[in-house]
Amino acid sequence: MSNTPSLWNKTFFIIMFANAFAFFAFDLLLPTLPLFLAKHGGLDISQIGLIIGSFTFSAIIIRPFTEFFTNKFGKKKTLVVSILICLISSLGYYFGTNFILALSIRILHGFGFGLAVTILSTLAAEIIPKQRRGEGMGMLGNGTTIALALSPFVGIWLFNSYNPIILFGTAGASLLIFLFCISFISFPESVINPNQKETSFLKSLIEPSAIFPSFLMLLFGICMGGVISFMALYAKELEIEGVEWFYFVNTVSGFLIRFISGKVFDRKGHAWVLVPSSISVIIGFVLIYQTTTLSDLIIAAILYGMGTGSLFPSLQAWALNNTKPERYTKVTAMFFNSFDLGIGGGSAVLGLIAAKTNYGSIYLFSAFVMVFFLLVYCSVLFLNKQNMVRIQ
Repeated sequence: MSNTPSLWNKTFFIIMFANAFAFFAFDLLLPTLPLFLAKHGGLDISQIGLIIGSFTFSAIIIRPFTEFFTNKFGKKKTLVVSILICLISSLGYYFGTNFILALSIRILHGFGFGLAVTILSTLAAEIIPKQRRGEGMGMLGNGTTIALALSPFVGIWLFNSYNPIILFGTAGASLLIFLFCISFISFPESVINPNQKETSFLKSLIEPSAIFPSFLMLLFGICMGGVISFMALYAKELEIEGVEWFYFVNTVSGFLIRFISGKVFDRKGHAWVLVPSSISVIIGFVLIYQTTTLSDLIIAAILYGMGTGSLFPSLQAWALNNTKPERYTKVTAMFFNSFDLGIGGGSAVLGLIAAKTNYGSIYLFSAFVMVFFLLVYCSVLFLNKQNMVRIQ
């Protein structure tokens, strides 16, 4: 009989479902909110870009304070309030037909979503056995992947077929299901070390043991910014029809690989996942750069999806394994902020590169960033091995 602790229990299933519904509500509005603001608000592209981008900024600002709120008010109460903020914001967009109001609602939405995702991921880290954390974080991410795969199609269909209130109401209903799900979860009290003394505000926001995985996540985010922001424009530049198949195949590939990569992480360690996953992403970017047909793009999507589907949960599990339970909230906030900073900064830098050259060059640049990622990672592994220090 195996002594491996159980992963698949009621609480974990509920967290998976709740996480999926939270991201479904968010992803539902990603392709449709700009359409709504342009059609019903009469806003121009620069105004819409500022509104959409403000969400990431406000989420980054609020996340470092998650631990303060959960310690003061408790995890469950803070999570409920944060989701209510998301609910009010999602419904409020219907009335946000001028720039200032829409911007204010979007910033508020970022505050709520930034807190909610951090708390839910922390809760998952607390209930997933350390021996199965790679697998557990991967399965948690699969709920997000399913939501990301379905929500754009549902969102655009609702926007094109019905009054916009139906779209925003559907997002709100998804968040109500989230609240229903978490009502069945018993939340552990926040773990506070009475001997822990923060000497500065900066130290209260940073967990030293998670700096390296978070730095790697920042590099990874820079690369992802190009795929998220410019793939459709790149396909248009190449006159390739059916770019939506890239996203679909990428999503399916990332979903399936997590059933393998998480178990490899738990049994063999992070190097056995991060090295081949990095190589897979590098090859994917090179293929995207060289692509001339939809079939080339789909092959690239398979490799890119396998790499990214493994990298994200493995880096997150590694960061959590490096720290103590009372620091999980801080680590999770650092991790997601690193990713968002990478996405935002990467989109800006890659956009400048595309403006000076072409869209294809941003994927070659991204391949070099991932080569740097791999070299830095392997160098640190080698140095720690030389010093007889094991990174866990």
